[in-house]
Amino acid sequence: MPNATCFLIAYLLVLVIESVRFVISGESLRQWLTRVSLGMFLLAFLTHTLYLADLVIQGIWYEQGFRYLKTWGDWSIAAAWVLALAYCVMLYRRSDKQIGLFLLPLILLLVALAVVFPSDSPIGKSTSTVSFWRMVHSMAMLIGTILVALGFASGVMYFVHARKLKNRLNMRWSFRLPSLEYLQQLGQSCTLGSAAAIGFGVVSGAIMNFTRDGFVAWTDRGILLTTALFVWLCIAALAQRISTNRGKGEWTAALNILSFAIVVATLAAVVTAPHGVSNWGDA
Repeated sequence: MPNATCFLIAYLLVLVIESVRFVISGESLRQWLTRVSLGMFLLAFLTHTLYLADLVIQGIWYEQGFRYLKTWGDWSIAAAWVLALAYCVMLYRRSDKQIGLFLLPLILLLVALAVVFPSDSPIGKSTSTVSFWRMVHSMAMLIGTILVALGFASGVMYFVHARKLKNRLNMRWSFRLPSLEYLQQLGQSCTLGSAAAIGFGVVSGAIMNFTRDGFVAWTDRGILLTTALFVWLCIAALAQRISTNRGKGEWTAALNILSFAIVVATLAAVVTAPHGVSNWGDA
């Protein structure tokens, strides 16, 4: 089966081709590069999918349970796959846009973290079995994080596109991005969806802890941080709704970028906390 380095290199090549498309003005050459980029991306995505499928098969064969993603590296690969799937959908709907310049770096970063910093030890105790609520909790947090990353990409694209329109760079750069209205709506939807997912992750995590320990340690650093993250995302979603009604699209984009920075800091703190070391892996 393929290893993570294979699709890491393939995604990197796609990013290089997308960068070349950015500076090429000839329409015929751009169309040819678009087809090459699409073919290379599909190859990378297929390899990525086979890698994850192999993890699931090994989990079923050796673990005899639902513990398919055992390490933080596995979850990082899974998050990258979902982002790649989102990019695939957006590429299908808007193949003439340079969306890959903003999404591919996030995909590469997640895969690179799993490749450069591999971990053979499972999250939590190696003899434990991931319970149903633990898997629900982990998946909810994963979905919330991915939506925040998508919102971050939309926020960056919004500012780049707004600057391009303001400075009238259309004639100098053959650089196509989705409309500002679409990017604003995407960013708002990502924040709202991530708030719902993180909130469900907090609730399922509390149920998980209660069923295991008989109580919920609300003063645990990991629980406090994820709860605070949920509160922030709710505030950001409300602020984006207000800014949309007032025609302030840049506020929505700025909140998406800020939310991404807060999520990265929160995840770093949670992973290094006892909550991240044991609570996400014990059953």
